[in-house]
Amino acid sequence: MSHTAQWHYAEGGATKGPFSADQMAALVQNGTIAAHTQVWSPTMAAWAPLSQSPLATLLGGGPARPGMPPPGPGAPYGAAPAAMGAAGGTSGNPMIAAVQTCINKYMVFSGRAARPEYWWFVLAIVLCNIALNIVDGIVFGSLLGTSVQLFSLLFGLAVLLPSLAAGVRRLHDTDRSAWWLLIVLVPAVGSVVLLVFLCLRGTPGPNRFG
Repeated sequence: MSHTAQWHYAEGGATKGPFSADQMAALVQNGTIAAHTQVWSPTMAAWAPLSQSPLATLLGGGPARPGMPPPGPGAPYGAAPAAMGAAGGTSGNPMIAAVQTCINKYMVFSGRAARPEYWWFVLAIVLCNIALNIVDGIVFGSLLGTSVQLFSLLFGLAVLLPSLAAGVRRLHDTDRSAWWLLIVLVPAVGSVVLLVFLCLRGTPGPNRFG
């Protein structure tokens, strides 16, 4: 298979392409497409997830080993960690890969985000908040004798938009629109229902959002 073969991918109900295999590799590296993204080329009989397409072998991910399931929906494609490790030092760390993807897509409210991408990003935010709360306590507690949380507040503002965009894409992955975020306004049960939605497995194959 040639690196000049023409490839297409589906996102938000639209077809993007054609791209060469090298261009598709770059899209994997920057987080635009992931393992669950539907791809197609003239050499294929039908659309298939990236992780299960001939492109997986071409990019260096290799076919799934016998008895081993393919990567889960939205998981970083097999070749991506190595590529990002060389360029950005992620060394295949799923948390760093998820953070990079969500930060790169901080204004992207279309497409999908699978559970691993979303929850690794959430975990990174929680850990950073804990660390910054400690720093705030040390710095401002010793200087002012109060619990000023300046660093935590600035960090919260910085990740507000990426978090919102990631939440929208996570709902899209379960075939729900972004309007479901407003259910959090329902007293008592709203937050619980939204949490359940964010924890659900994404719909297999393409849906109306990608």
